[in-house]
Amino acid sequence: MDMDERFWNATSEEIKQGYLYDGRLQSYCCLLCGEQFEDGEVFKLPGSDRFFNAAKYAGYHVQSAHGSMLEYLLSLDKKATGLTVVQKQLVSDFAQGLSDREIVQRTGGSASTIRNHRFVLKEKAKQAKLLLAVMELMESCVDNIPKFMPVHRTATVMDERFAITEEEYKGVLRQYLPDGLDGPLASIPSKEKRKVALLRHMASYFKLGERYTEGEVNERLIRFSDDQYVTLRRYLVEYGFLDREVDGSAYWIPIIGKDGSKVKEREKVQAETTAIGSNGNEQKSRNKPDKAARKAMTAEYQERVRAMGVYGIKNNMNGRMYIGASTNMDGLWSKEQFILGLGSHMNKKLQQEWKQFGREAFTYLILETVKTEEDIRYDYRDVYDTEGNELASVARDYKRKVERLKEEWLEKLKPYGEQGYH
Repeated sequence: MDMDERFWNATSEEIKQGYLYDGRLQSYCCLLCGEQFEDGEVFKLPGSDRFFNAAKYAGYHVQSAHGSMLEYLLSLDKKATGLTVVQKQLVSDFAQGLSDREIVQRTGGSASTIRNHRFVLKEKAKQAKLLLAVMELMESCVDNIPKFMPVHRTATVMDERFAITEEEYKGVLRQYLPDGLDGPLASIPSKEKRKVALLRHMASYFKLGERYTEGEVNERLIRFSDDQYVTLRRYLVEYGFLDREVDGSAYWIPIIGKDGSKVKEREKVQAETTAIGSNGNEQKSRNKPDKAARKAMTAEYQERVRAMGVYGIKNNMNGRMYIGASTNMDGLWSKEQFILGLGSHMNKKLQQEWKQFGREAFTYLILETVKTEEDIRYDYRDVYDTEGNELASVARDYKRKVERLKEEWLEKLKPYGEQGYH
């Protein structure tokens, strides 16, 4: 399954989070660039002592490498989203929490016009839900429904020339590549739909994230036509299957970047991993560790001492404070920043001002930690009895302690109304 097929086959929830689990690969895969994170591996957050499992790191990768999924989806063509340029801008404004009056002040028009746009978007959402239900019901009633080939998201146009079923696609390949999929072409078809189908096949000979010289591109295309490979190379660029430098010095498979434009190379955030060598020393590596190293990393993570307590997030612009509590404060600030960056924090007031003032306006404070008689490790191993059964009462007691501590700090600082986010 290629990257575009994976994207268009994803559920709405998977598209919103920007990644999905591929059982065939046993990995979590980024829907935007195809980066894979093998299930069972432990990834170290760059510049931090915090470790993430594969699923959590996939979410971190999407946010850090590609930014907001909302902004990415809004960058797609109108034929993909069904939204006009004006509607896209309004959706972005609504997501930032701007009021109708603030939008009018920025763009002009009237508040009634903005309210009408809100209404139209709500109606489109209702229609989309019903259409999805209708299509799913239709497909459940009929066997062997023709499946269409996915359209690559960097297509320079999106029209009927891409409306080709899987069977039609196979038929085109058989007709124009009679000697096999490696070529040569019997001819270059004049019909656009067939031409696009063949270009899609040729594009599969290039790998995402790699750059190719013009000579290397020619080497891959000459198998299909030794006298028209230059034409094929031009078509691949014109139809958005490949991108290139202005001087033709390098070619690559394009992807959509943070700002909605095509980027030159795959945007990655590599996991910084720590492999344990035979001499007991830690070694930094940018390669995926083997099973023994991953096991050692996981064991190291689970041996970490668990800090519990109360923390605060202070807005330095207006002095407002958010107070939270956790039984695992290891890397908590990174986690809070990640959630706030996604725009999905449970405290809406804090989320709104985070978008308004930006990350630099906030400070993370550890207000107080819970005192325990012994160190508590990450996996709560210390609260298990000799037979491996969890001492639930002990775990619950720790949770009650941090909640009581939080209440004390709420009473002490009174972060309500203009003083805070509670």
